[in-house]
Amino acid sequence: MYKCLDYARNSFKEVIKFYGLKQIHIPYYLCDVIRHSAFEVNCKPIFYHIGNNFLPEKDFKKDDFILYPNYFGICDNNVETLCKMYPNIIIDNAHSYFSAPSGRACFNSKRKFLDVDSGSDLWIEETTDNRKLNTDLLKKRADNFSKIHNILKPTNLLKIDKNLSPFCYPYLAKDEKSADNIVKKLDGVEIFRYWNALPKSYNEYKFYSRLVPIPITHDISEKLS
Repeated sequence: MYKCLDYARNSFKEVIKFYGLKQIHIPYYLCDVIRHSAFEVNCKPIFYHIGNNFLPEKDFKKDDFILYPNYFGICDNNVETLCKMYPNIIIDNAHSYFSAPSGRACFNSKRKFLDVDSGSDLWIEETTDNRKLNTDLLKKRADNFSKIHNILKPTNLLKIDKNLSPFCYPYLAKDEKSADNIVKKLDGVEIFRYWNALPKSYNEYKFYSRLVPIPITHDISEKLS
């Protein structure tokens, strides 16, 4: 089944309703709206931690339903691995619009990539991608991503192997001061923090405090040189 809805959150709720889910595993490191969306349709979120490679730090049962985000559009390898392990995995491609659908269900967010106010493609038990993708836009984003990566790779604590559908360039600094220095270099560039603060005892806290999501819609590599 393929549908086009307004927002990713509503695609997620559609998946929950389609399968009649009473609970679903979701990561701590994720936008709060996903957790609230699950509650809105009477589904209990069960939280899991992720490691430095953005993979879950727990093993799930084969029949568990799991939501996994393609973080920053750089986790295609993780998605492929998890789809082989868990038949009921749901892929959140809000950060990976150009990625092909996969998993038991999959949804994306158009407004994070395209000049539109809303839009979310939803696939349920279907992996045929009939979209007409703007390959020029994808190439432009990939080129900007590569330019930034060539500059920051030596000091980026994230291992980035594959970036077919990048949302931004995620730079994980060694400490908060180094992250702040990158933000200062990008003066005038709008930088968002992902997502709300988690307890400092959580491994994911470093992503909140030290990860700089650098936009790739334009070539800003000169600011980092």
